[in-house]
Amino acid sequence: MMNKQQAYNSFWSGFGVLAFEENSVPDDDVIAEMVKDGLADSKYPYITYQVLIDDIDGSIYPSASIFDKSTSWERSDLLSNLISERIQNMGTIPLDNGGRMFITKGSPFAQHMFEDGDISIKRILLNLGVEFFTEY
Repeated sequence: MMNKQQAYNSFWSGFGVLAFEENSVPDDDVIAEMVKDGLADSKYPYITYQVLIDDIDGSIYPSASIFDKSTSWERSDLLSNLISERIQNMGTIPLDNGGRMFITKGSPFAQHMFEDGDISIKRILLNLGVEFFTEY
């Protein structure tokens, strides 16, 4: 079983690309070592995500971002679509102490954005809903 923070990490790490809590993105040298160690095929695309925690039966609305360095949106759109499908088809994530985490898509779910300072960096902002509850 996992705590709430581990559940976020487990979900976002399940898409075959590097995923980082948004306040813990390592520098390029560390990411290069992670790629070298086989944790990912390349630096891009990668995901950053918010970890928002609330009490049981409270709804929260975290976001995540897909970052890709490319001249095309294709690769990041494919990843966004994969995440969308996973959310639609998944159940709940079991937590410690009999709790569960339920993830839904926010509205709008995905929004294309450019990153300041580098027009080759494509960013897709993902909006989510998360609820923590106890099984009865």
